[in-house]
Amino acid sequence: MAHHLPLPDKDDPVWTAANGFIVRKDGGVVRLTGHETFAVKVTGEQTDGAFAFMDGLIEAGHGNVPHIHSKEDEAFYVASGEFEFINGNERIAAGAGDFVYIPKGTRHGFRNTGSEPARLLVFYTPAGPESFFLAFGETERDPEPWPDEKFGELVDILGAHNMVLLPADHDWD
Repeated sequence: MAHHLPLPDKDDPVWTAANGFIVRKDGGVVRLTGHETFAVKVTGEQTDGAFAFMDGLIEAGHGNVPHIHSKEDEAFYVASGEFEFINGNERIAAGAGDFVYIPKGTRHGFRNTGSEPARLLVFYTPAGPESFFLAFGETERDPEPWPDEKFGELVDILGAHNMVLLPADHDWD
């Protein structure tokens, strides 16, 4: 049995408009934040604000500070290694192949719990937080994690990027 579906006219741009794009394996803009290296692969500028994508390499024993995004959902795909995530008041252990979704307004953070650098893919919907990494991430490796003073200097900047830093649990630091 053949189904006959209505099709756009052959003159409709749906047949010819090449609106997509590709980012190659080594593409993106690399930025460093403490002991995290992120390649910002896709920005909101490229997707009309729909989403952003970053590919991160997180050094062993390191990760980010607990925080919330006030306007964006964030999702993580663990490409390699082992991580611990904060999700509100719970802890989640995640390994290679696991996917973690954090809706906006939820306290979260992550840490590489393994003994080797680990790879984490990060998605934002809508886009926005990636612009912080592009504007304020460093291009040279700092030998130490970002100190509390650095985060203190960034509070207003982070706020402008819809991020609010939150206290860590006593055993997260």
